[in-house]
Amino acid sequence: MDFQFFVPSRIIFGRGKVKEAGFYAKGLGKRALVVTGKSSARKAGSLERLTKSLEENGVQWVLFDGVEPNPLTTTVDRGADLARENKVDLVIGLGGGSAMDTAKGIAFAAVNDGPIADYMEGRSGERALPLILIPTTSGTGSEANNIAVMTNPVTMVKKGFRNPSIFAKVSIVDPDLTATMPREVTASTGIDAFFHALESFLSLRSQPFTEILSLKAMELIYRNLIKACADGADPDSREAMALASTMAGMAIGHSGVCVLHAMEHPLSSFYGASHGEGMAPIAGAFLRFVKPRTVERLARAAKAMGLDTEGLSAEEAAQKAVTAIEEMIKELGLPDSISLFGVKEEDIEKLAQHVYNYMGHNLKTTPGSPAYEDIRQMYRESL
Repeated sequence: MDFQFFVPSRIIFGRGKVKEAGFYAKGLGKRALVVTGKSSARKAGSLERLTKSLEENGVQWVLFDGVEPNPLTTTVDRGADLARENKVDLVIGLGGGSAMDTAKGIAFAAVNDGPIADYMEGRSGERALPLILIPTTSGTGSEANNIAVMTNPVTMVKKGFRNPSIFAKVSIVDPDLTATMPREVTASTGIDAFFHALESFLSLRSQPFTEILSLKAMELIYRNLIKACADGADPDSREAMALASTMAGMAIGHSGVCVLHAMEHPLSSFYGASHGEGMAPIAGAFLRFVKPRTVERLARAAKAMGLDTEGLSAEEAAQKAVTAIEEMIKELGLPDSISLFGVKEEDIEKLAQHVYNYMGHNLKTTPGSPAYEDIRQMYRESL
């Protein structure tokens, strides 16, 4: 067995830890670009807490609040221009996955020539400004890996950009910052984290270290996501979800995800679906495809989720996991059909072609290596 495990980020975990951001920032730079969205960080007070800490520690800051859901490569380029104009020497991403991924892209693009889209298509570059990442949702786990997911508005291809230079120097995971998330955001980001854990566990690139992270993340999410949705102020469920999201983020950084994520990406880029909500209606078809090929692993997932598998065969335990996941999605109130995003029967060909042409890396990590017709069939089942 051959594998590597590399997570160079220093992860600071705990309630109230955002107050320490300035302390870590002053060791990395003197002038920071703070990357966030237009309103959520302000409304929740997390932006104020961050900037106060920076000022108390003598770190100047410039705000880039142009982050949109499903961030565009052109947005990253605008942020990089602002970083260069203001001569910043540090980038801080505050928010959900979109903000953190945009911050990663900006940190890279600010010190490399040309648009970030060129590097997504294979141009090489090895430098980036130092990064601090501070998640305010429990979903992407972007704070724990070197992946930045962006959409090229010219091709409408949404995919992950990987580079060793975009690991955060410091990630501050403060569960208190997630307490104000609305129920629907808690549900959609939480299901994203769950499938990070499950897909990285089922992935053909799964390895011993990521298995531990994936299984623990599944356990924490299955036990706490519905609680967090029911009572957003519950500190224990918020803490568990924050921890699980970071662990799952580490796992996908090494083992990747499967065809479920690949099939969701065009739903985001073409139809504007939020990432977690976009995966929900495809999940059943995905699980039916992989189940015959991953019986033993799904049986282990069932056990990790705390399901009673005593006396069951591996096949029965695997089916129990599938049923429990589908029931969890239903209880969370997530979409049950891709038609809700505007997808029609005649669109399936376009979607499947997009996945087949641009998401080959996710197909290769999926047990059963789904063919073009398999992808079309999964989309049909999800209508």
